[in-house]
Amino acid sequence: MAYLEKTLLRDIGQLFQDADDYNVQIHVGQAPNIRIFKAHSVILRARSSYFRAALSVNWARTDPSNAMITLKKPNISPNVFELILRYIYTGSIPLDEKNVRINYSLLLVAADELALIDLMDYIQAHIITNEQELLRVNLIEFLQVSSRHAACHLLQTHCEDIISQNPTEFLKLDAFTILDKHVLINLLKKDIFNMEEIEIWENVIKWGISQNSHLSYDVSLWAPQDFDALRKTVQDCIPYIRFFDISGPDYYNKVRPFKKILPKELKADLQQWYIGQETPCRARMIPPRIRPFVSTIIGPGHIGQLAAWIDNKQEPYHSKNPYEFKLLMLGSRDGLYNVREFQRRCGKKGPTIIVIKIKNSNRIIGGYNPIEWDSSEGYLSSRESFIFSFDNNKNMTNCILSRVKNPDCAIFNSDTNYIGFGSDLEWFGGICEQYNYQRKILNQVDFAMENYEVFQVKKRQNY
Repeated sequence: MAYLEKTLLRDIGQLFQDADDYNVQIHVGQAPNIRIFKAHSVILRARSSYFRAALSVNWARTDPSNAMITLKKPNISPNVFELILRYIYTGSIPLDEKNVRINYSLLLVAADELALIDLMDYIQAHIITNEQELLRVNLIEFLQVSSRHAACHLLQTHCEDIISQNPTEFLKLDAFTILDKHVLINLLKKDIFNMEEIEIWENVIKWGISQNSHLSYDVSLWAPQDFDALRKTVQDCIPYIRFFDISGPDYYNKVRPFKKILPKELKADLQQWYIGQETPCRARMIPPRIRPFVSTIIGPGHIGQLAAWIDNKQEPYHSKNPYEFKLLMLGSRDGLYNVREFQRRCGKKGPTIIVIKIKNSNRIIGGYNPIEWDSSEGYLSSRESFIFSFDNNKNMTNCILSRVKNPDCAIFNSDTNYIGFGSDLEWFGGICEQYNYQRKILNQVDFAMENYEVFQVKKRQNY
């Protein structure tokens, strides 16, 4: 069967190169770069729903002098159309060739216009699988094209995934300032930018100023009409900025200078929030961004379980985790046995969770401190702290939860290796001897760390 199909494609493909019974001529491109392509209506209609309609009795125009049906496609380049016409006849397209690679975007646009959905899916899959470097260099071009064409959803999703992994690098791209407004708004809507809210605001302002070439980046030089120009440019972006997640100093220094572009009600709410410390109308507050969790030791499933344990629940959270986990320290990066660096990065940061990967083992252990770490010498009392272990590094198997049984000795603060959860878990000292907590989390007393991570635990707003 495969041989017969191959033979059929070969024979039909020969019609592309050598035939004398064409009945369609297609004028492609714009002067002075116009080419006329000849084709068979039966093949075009069979391969494309666009041509099926365009060559119907109601649409098609026939030249009475030669009985040829004439179509015009001025918005497709001749080089691109030749590739597409070859694909229509042969079922193949040489995507690895240089002259094709530089035309991926134009091919996608033309294939969409001609309703060649299979070809669009094939090109998108090829780009995603084989053209990572080209995609990275031309990220905004591919994002723009895929956002304008619904059939390019595979490529659009992939571009958005790349951006979400490193939004700072994306926003630094020179081409960011030429991003279409609807594309920028879509990224804001989808919470693609995993970064501080003030950075998002600054980049929206940068984008808005770049759309108005007469505007200076020195806002002190602006006239009222300049603010009005910026307001009109960014007003559709404003609803997707979480102003109430911006710190007071950042609001004063980086938002307030542009207050003239903000809606009246929003300005009043912000004044209440930052000056009067009054909670604004909830209807105008956007829920905090749900930032993707990144860890080299544990996965989202572990985080859902740890969050449930914090709330004294057994069933893990899945889609709606009420806590945000912010990485404060990574041992392999910041110092595996550096107590001073631990205090600098994690001290006085409120509730934290530490997760530890044990050397030469898949075992993970850790603990939750609901108060805070500091360098004072002595115990802290807590009824909410706990220690835990998991059996392997990405799966939720053989979990052990050990809650405190002696609250007065739950947490030990120090500027030495003794810092931890008493002798039940001293990670710098490599000690794990059950005493003040209900259950033993390791079979052995001593251990060595391969790596560890410390996360600040914050309750999400509006939960």
